[in-house]
Amino acid sequence: MTDCPKCDHETLVKTEELGKIPLDVCPGCHGIFFDKGELEALLKQSQGEVPAGFGLISPKPDTIDCPRCKVKMSRGGLVNPMLLVDKCDSCGGIWLDPRELSLLKKLLGLSGGPEGVQVARPAPAAVGPEEKGFPVLKYAMVLAALLGLALVSYELYVYFSPAGSVEREFSAGMTAFGALLLAGGGIGAIKA
Repeated sequence: MTDCPKCDHETLVKTEELGKIPLDVCPGCHGIFFDKGELEALLKQSQGEVPAGFGLISPKPDTIDCPRCKVKMSRGGLVNPMLLVDKCDSCGGIWLDPRELSLLKKLLGLSGGPEGVQVARPAPAAVGPEEKGFPVLKYAMVLAALLGLALVSYELYVYFSPAGSVEREFSAGMTAFGALLLAGGGIGAIKA
C-alpha cells in the first residue's frame, strides 16, 4: 500500500482516469503521484509536444516522504519558479497537490485534456463475524478429550500396578474407548 505524503491515514488509490495512465491519487486531498515519465506522457497526450526534462528549479530538501520509495523529497519550481512541486531524487516521482496539474498545463501553454481527478476511498475489507466466547461444541470436545485421557490413564495405572494391589482388572476395551475419546475430542476441539 502506498500512503499519501500529505494526509495522515490516507492510502493512494490507483486510477486510470487521466489519459489511461495508471496514477496514484489521494482520496482525501486529491493530490496525484506521478511515477517517473507518467507526467510527461500525460502532457504529451493532451498536446503532443512537451519540453524535455522536468528538473526542479532551485530544489530544496522537503519534509515529506516519497510515497513510492519513502525517502525525503525535494521541493522546487517545475517549469516556472512559482509552481512549487515535490519531486523524489531517488525514483524520479513527482507529487502534485490539487490544482497544480492545471497550473502546469497553463504555464506550458497546453490546452485540453483532464484538469484533475477525484477518487473515492476504497471500501474497507470485509471482516467475518467475530466468534463470541467459547462455543459449547468446543467445551464438549475438550471435556471428551479430558475424559478419554482419564480413562486411558486409569487403565494404564491398573495394568502396571503390582498384582493384588488393585481390585479391578485391566480392560483393553476401556483403554481403546478412552483412546478414541481422547483423539476425537482433541481433534474436534481444534477444529471447532
